[in-house]
Amino acid sequence: MSRLPTDPERICRVAKDYQAEFADPIAVEAGEAFTVSERTDAWENNPAWIWVWCTDQREKSGWVPKTIIQMDTDGQTGTTHAAYNARELTVTTGQELLIKQEESGWFWCCDQQGKCGWVPISHMMAES
Repeated sequence: MSRLPTDPERICRVAKDYQAEFADPIAVEAGEAFTVSERTDAWENNPAWIWVWCTDQREKSGWVPKTIIQMDTDGQTGTTHAAYNARELTVTTGQELLIKQEESGWFWCCDQQGKCGWVPISHMMAES
């Protein structure tokens, strides 16, 4: 998980169930090289939320937000300035979560048992 110090933590409720898709996602340490493919996806068709399909040194693949990738000169590998984990969090409607970070259409959240992962912003209730 990458974390920016400017992201304020806040409590939010889940508006719609979300089931994590990847049981064993990509995870990289800060500065660890990973392979970057040409496969990209604009999350929810938002051109500001670009995700890139990457593979770590353990052969785990997954989506990494383009905004945190620092491409190497070879154009095929990259690193991040902070650790990143693509773990998603399975959540149910009405569940209360602590939001720790926002990145490209997703929130990094922790539940009341301390389990953390990414949840799509579209599955969370609007803040009042």
